[in-house]
Amino acid sequence: MSLGKLNLTLLLPLILLCASPHSQAASVEDARVALLEAIAAYTPGAPVTDEITASIDAAATVLEEAAGQPPKLAEMKDILTGQWASLFSSQGIVGEIDMAFMTRAHPGGGVAGGKALSHMVLQELNPDQGFYRNLMVMSAGEDQTPLLHLATAELTLAQDQPNVLLVRFKRIEFVPASAEVDLPKLRSVLGLPEDAHLAIDIPYDEKRPPSKSTVTYLDKELRINRGRNYIAVLRKVQ
Repeated sequence: MSLGKLNLTLLLPLILLCASPHSQAASVEDARVALLEAIAAYTPGAPVTDEITASIDAAATVLEEAAGQPPKLAEMKDILTGQWASLFSSQGIVGEIDMAFMTRAHPGGGVAGGKALSHMVLQELNPDQGFYRNLMVMSAGEDQTPLLHLATAELTLAQDQPNVLLVRFKRIEFVPASAEVDLPKLRSVLGLPEDAHLAIDIPYDEKRPPSKSTVTYLDKELRINRGRNYIAVLRKVQ
């Protein structure tokens, strides 16, 4: 049976096996394998069902428990720093997206644009420079015009919670993903007016708290992030 056809029932014995107390190093490695196999059962872009989320959540929990304690991000900044690719998000950030939702913060946006496809999401972190950026590789329109959506933020490490990232977004923008795409074309596929700004600066508001993202597992290749009713697994690519 292919990994794409695995389900929670078949993965559960493997997940439980990883929890067996042999050595910590072995259990962590086995748990990593089980988590990656649970993720492989999900086809990127397909609807994120309760079943697949439960499967990945269960495998992630085993890995977190095998690691023994949450990561101390201040001591692991060299590992945290770099480019991370999203393998899975319970928010379904890869696949079909309503373009009106993506443009809602832009003047004249939030009303048209049809459907777009999100093909890949990359996240760049640099805690020493206070830098955070999400980059979404997308296509939209009848001819699948390639474009990028970037969300840049200020990144800090929480002082009282050693495994929490504090993210305060400060700029969102759309840019062409090909030299053949000009700005009028990009505005057209986004459903924005001809004079609409493609970049929006978000003013700082001290009353608006930063977003919190809890890192529950971190090694040189894999990261698990959790939030309210949310789990994401990312792989370091650079």
